[in-house]
Amino acid sequence: MTAAEGRVNFSIHLPDPLLADLDAFAQTRQTSRSGVIREAVREYLARHALQVWPADLERWMREPLPATAEHGPDFDAIRAEMNAAMRKRTARKARR
Repeated sequence: MTAAEGRVNFSIHLPDPLLADLDAFAQTRQTSRSGVIREAVREYLARHALQVWPADLERWMREPLPATAEHGPDFDAIRAEMNAAMRKRTARKARR
């Protein structure tokens, strides 16, 4: 496959003992080195993903609290936006 088709080849350098562990693990899982590395990167990124807050909430956290609560963020809208984002992430994970 080419980069235009959504995949890019690259090389990494691993110490011999780590490469041997990778090969053994891939063999037990009946997959390739690339398959193990793809899954490892996917899991690493999911585990270390930055939490992205909705713009209204970020702005509200940066600025001093308003004198009245009616000028604060719409927490119901923020909650709905975050729940929708979570459902999208969950659906993407389920398709993998």
